[in-house]
Amino acid sequence: MKPQNKKKILYVHANNHDIGGADYCLFKLASELDKSRFQAIVCLGQRTDICNLYKREGIKVHIIDMERIKKTLNPLYLLKLSIKSISTIRQLRKIIRDEHIDLVHGNDMLDFYGPVAGFLEKIPRAQYVRWIIESPEWLRRLITQVVYSINDIVLTVSDGVARSMFQKDDLIPAKVTTCYDWIDMQKVGHDEQKTHIRKEFSIPPHAPLIGCVGRLDFWKGQNLFIQAALLVLQQHPEARFLLVGGAVEGRGRESYGKKLLTFVRKQGITKQVQFTGHRTDISSIMHSLDIFVHSSLTPDPLPGVVMEAMYCGLPVVGADAGGVPEEVADGRTGLLYQPGNPHQMAEKIISLLEDPQLRRQMGYAGRERVMRIFDKTSLCQKIQSLYEEKISQYAQENIESTQAQIDKNMR
Repeated sequence: MKPQNKKKILYVHANNHDIGGADYCLFKLASELDKSRFQAIVCLGQRTDICNLYKREGIKVHIIDMERIKKTLNPLYLLKLSIKSISTIRQLRKIIRDEHIDLVHGNDMLDFYGPVAGFLEKIPRAQYVRWIIESPEWLRRLITQVVYSINDIVLTVSDGVARSMFQKDDLIPAKVTTCYDWIDMQKVGHDEQKTHIRKEFSIPPHAPLIGCVGRLDFWKGQNLFIQAALLVLQQHPEARFLLVGGAVEGRGRESYGKKLLTFVRKQGITKQVQFTGHRTDISSIMHSLDIFVHSSLTPDPLPGVVMEAMYCGLPVVGADAGGVPEEVADGRTGLLYQPGNPHQMAEKIISLLEDPQLRRQMGYAGRERVMRIFDKTSLCQKIQSLYEEKISQYAQENIESTQAQIDKNMR
């Protein structure tokens, strides 16, 4: 018999070998559940280092053969996906029955396997949407309709995602709820290595330092950051710039980082613009900066790195798209620029460089905003309340259905 005191939540994520933001967001959610009310169980498609974090928290992890869904219409791939999906959903249905799961939660927009298995097992389903698809329109419509139809709860990481993905089809009111991701504030904000970062990269103690953090990938717009740096250096030759992040492996994307480095060398600004490579000491780097820049070319749903920068007391220059405007209060905690416009980005950076007092005011206001709006306790409670409401609703419907069947048999 299944114990009645805790509700079991199965989180399903078709992860890959790269550990990205969605992986850490899932771990934070699973580990922050109220353990007196819920038990988290996780099902992944790949065994990666993230499994060590789950083990540390005592969270059970299932690893099954789960193909990561790609945005392609290649007939051979679709055939392979269809065949493998049958096996994956069968395995998930067995886990749902064996573990007595109360609700299944897909971690990302293309994590359909869990909700489909939950639908077939007649238990509540939830799914997070962490992407914004700008084009093609038919793909956006197809994915959102599928997500909306097979789930009882649809969570978006920002209002920007909700508007871009669901509002066009008038799907928001009934099922779609914005619930921000959050950062672990206990692991952000320590600056013991602040001076070491500047020494490591030979940056003078009083040189203004502007940073951009993220894996070197085209959509993240580091090329714009470098173009803006060239413009800023014309007026402030003392400024220094750091690009923090390693190259993305696979699908030929390694070349992007090499092209950036080649461009910087050709411009003769290797001392002013430096690449750190992959780093694990992001908090120390943040505390070494004077200004943080978020440079994405495409709308970023809700970049966690912006929250981290604000919590570290940095003014943020960010693109006015996606979830960034919900993080950065323009003119109060940072400055927004038109996406893809390096000239505007440079103007915003220069205005902050020339007003140290404004930088301090924005940094203070940004930290306060993160603590107020992106508080993990209230956000996690919001999700748990949605879980409990839907689980209770299904339980009541099952009771009523059973009673109706009994009444029918007694006639």
